[in-house]
Amino acid sequence: MSNTISLFKELAKIPRESGNEEAIANYLVDFAKNRNLPYYRDSYNNVLIKKENKDLPCLILQAHTDMVCVSDYPHFDFANNPIEVLEKDGYLYANHTTLGADNGIGVAQILNLLDSDIPCNIEAVFTTSEETTMVGAMNFDTRLLTGNHLLNLDGFDENTILTESAAYYDLDMKLQDSNKVNSTKKYTYSISLSGLLGGHSGYDIDKGRGNAILLMAQFLKSLHADLISITGGTKNNVFPSSSEAIICTDSENIEDCIHLFVNQYHDVYPTLSITYENISHVKERFVDSERLLDFLINFPSKAIYYNENHLPTTSVNLGVIRDGYLEIGLRSSRKEEANKVLEDLNSYAKKYGFAFVQEGYQPGFYSDVNSLMIKLLEKTCSYPTPPLITLEHITVEVGFFQEKMPDLQVAIISPKILDAHSTKERVFIESIKFVDQWLIQFIKEFNQAIENN
Repeated sequence: MSNTISLFKELAKIPRESGNEEAIANYLVDFAKNRNLPYYRDSYNNVLIKKENKDLPCLILQAHTDMVCVSDYPHFDFANNPIEVLEKDGYLYANHTTLGADNGIGVAQILNLLDSDIPCNIEAVFTTSEETTMVGAMNFDTRLLTGNHLLNLDGFDENTILTESAAYYDLDMKLQDSNKVNSTKKYTYSISLSGLLGGHSGYDIDKGRGNAILLMAQFLKSLHADLISITGGTKNNVFPSSSEAIICTDSENIEDCIHLFVNQYHDVYPTLSITYENISHVKERFVDSERLLDFLINFPSKAIYYNENHLPTTSVNLGVIRDGYLEIGLRSSRKEEANKVLEDLNSYAKKYGFAFVQEGYQPGFYSDVNSLMIKLLEKTCSYPTPPLITLEHITVEVGFFQEKMPDLQVAIISPKILDAHSTKERVFIESIKFVDQWLIQFIKEFNQAIENN
C-alpha cells in the first residue's frame, strides 16, 4: 500500500521555502480535487483535506508543508529548482541542499493514507511557515475540525512517542537606572570572552554548554573594576558563546587574573578564551557596576525543573545583553511551573532595578502518558522494540491546536531524520516504512477503541 516515498519525491519538485507555500497549497488542493475529497484552503495557504467516514471516529493528522532551504551552492534557486532526491546506504538525501524530509515526509505519509482504501475518518491539516513564525498553525481555524485526537508527524526520532513540548515565552528586562558617570580609575580595557560551544536553548539546555554573558560577569566581578559596557549573544533561544565588555581599573596588567580564571574553568570549558586590549577613549561607567554584575552572576539561566526521568520541563536562557537591556527565553511544558518562574523573574528584576516585560508567547502541549491515545500508539507500534515515550524541550506548532481545543489529545511520531536544516539532512528509509505500518495499525485500533469507549 505504501506510496510515501514516491509522494515525497513529488513534493520535492515543488518550491516550499517558509513563506513561499502557494505552490504546495495548489498541489494539495489538486490532490483533494482529483480524489473527490472535501478540502478547505485559507489565506495563509493552510490546507485541510477530509477523508470522511461518518461510521468511524475522527482522527486529525497534521504536518507542515514548508521547509528550511540551505544549499552548498550560493546561487541555488529554491523558488524554481526542484530538490534532487538521492538514495544511498538506506537513506534518502539531497544533492548538496536540504532534503525537506522535515516535514515533507510527514506530509507524504498523510497523503499516502488519504490515497489509500483503509477505512478511516481523517481530517488532514497541512500548515505553513512552521520553520519561521508558525503563522499557519497560529491562525488555522480549528472550528473546522470535529476530531479531538491529533497525531502530528513532525519529529526526528524513530520509535518514539512525544507527549509534551515546551511553551516559549519571549521576555525582556531593562535596567531602569542606567545613567553613567565618569570613572576615576586609570586604565581602560576592552575584554573579549569566547570559545564556548553555544547551542539551542531547548535541545542543549542540560548539556552544560555554558553562558558567555554570565561567565563574563563573573570574571569582571573578580577584577573589582568599573563597568563601562557589556554585550553578548545573538538570540534569546541560543546560548551566547561570546561576550565583550569595556572596563576601567587601576590595575595596569590583568593577565594574571585572566590566567587564573581560565584555569579555574578549564576542565568544564576547555576552549574558553579571554583576551584584552588597552584602550583610552571611554570613561563613562555605570553608576552601580556592582549591582549589574551581581544581577548577571546570580541570574537563573539554566534548566530549573525536571520530570521523573530527569528531563528538563522548565528552563530559562539569558540569550542577549546590550548594556542594560536583556533578551531572555523561558521554555516550559508545565503551566504551573512557568507561572512560578515568571513570578520569580519579575521579583528578581524588581530587586535589581530592572523593568520586566513579556513580549511574546508560543504555546506548548501536554498529553497524559496514560491517555487512551498514547496507550494505543504504544500498543500498535510496528518497531521490534517498545517505543520511547518522552518529551521535547522545544516549541512545536501543535501547541496552538491544543490551546484552542483544550480537550485535544496530542502526540507526535516520525521516522528517523538526521541533520535537519543542513545539507547533510537525510531520512532512514526503513523507518519511513515502519511509521507507515504504525499509522495503519494505529488507525485500525483507533477505530475500534474510540467507537467502543
